Amino acid sequence: MALTGPASERAALAAELRQSAIAPWAFDEKGSEDAERNALGDKGILIFQRDGDANLPAARLVLWPKGEGYYVPNITPAEIGQLTIAQYNAVLSNFADAIAKPVARRFGYLVNITSAVQNLEDWMSEDAAKALRRFSAAANKSTGASHPMDERRWFDFIIAVHRAGDDVGTDRLARWLHEVEGWGEETAHDLAGEFERGLALLTREAETR
Repeated sequence: MALTGPASERAALAAELRQSAIAPWAFDEKGSEDAERNALGDKGILIFQRDGDANLPAARLVLWPKGEGYYVPNITPAEIGQLTIAQYNAVLSNFADAIAKPVARRFGYLVNITSAVQNLEDWMSEDAAKALRRFSAAANKSTGASHPMDERRWFDFIIAVHRAGDDVGTDRLARWLHEVEGWGEETAHDLAGEFERGLALLTREAETR
């Protein structure tokens, strides 16, 4: 989800978003301040928390400043476990309908939400998507990328992401492996960690040429 509009109104928009967070939503002032201190120069980070209920678990939603507005980089569970794709989409939709859209209209902002169902090609290049599908289809899901041929296909995926400059995100990758492809949750997160380290290595290698 992204909020786009006039830059001159962003401060007022942010203030109204904070004020409009009513139950089951609340603005997390301390969390927002902590995130801003840890960010690399980004200012105006907003974190909201939704209480759990019979329909959805408790969750935290981040609004990150981008250009003249904001975007949602991630939604995470407020307690243990993780959100399913359906829960993630439901929390996002609830925040948009209850808070973001009513506030955005008052300040001339638009709220854009991507499709609830996405293909790999929506967040990575076609070559990277093909490489990931090839790895996942052929690999032994109980051993990750430990077999030499599986490891080679896994490396091909990481290289394809690096070459394309895709912003894949380890959380999103782990969720796809686990929820869409049926990998075990722990193995999916292990692979996502390996992906992050492999990508960092390739990036550093390019910097030292």
